[in-house]
Amino acid sequence: MLDQYNNCPKEPDPSFEGAVFLGWLKKRGGVRKAKDCERKCQENGFTAKEFIKQVGVENVRIGQTGNGNKVIKLVDTVWADQWMIYYDVEVPHHRHWKSL
Repeated sequence: MLDQYNNCPKEPDPSFEGAVFLGWLKKRGGVRKAKDCERKCQENGFTAKEFIKQVGVENVRIGQTGNGNKVIKLVDTVWADQWMIYYDVEVPHHRHWKSL
């Protein structure tokens, strides 16, 4: 839900770089191996643990697969979508592209 006073999505603000990471994670189904996420986070200037602590486990969390591999999961996709739109980093699906 957008804040009625400043048109911002609900807190916490993931920052521009965080929104880029959220878009990357969402584009890949919302769940990726922790080591892949850590590599992507490093490209954006932060660690995955720092990011999860900043945005809260109600939005993004670390989990495990059935075979014990650590993964990072996007929990609140609506929150992520709103911040990606706010920072204009949303990546549309192929069918949403318009030819010029």
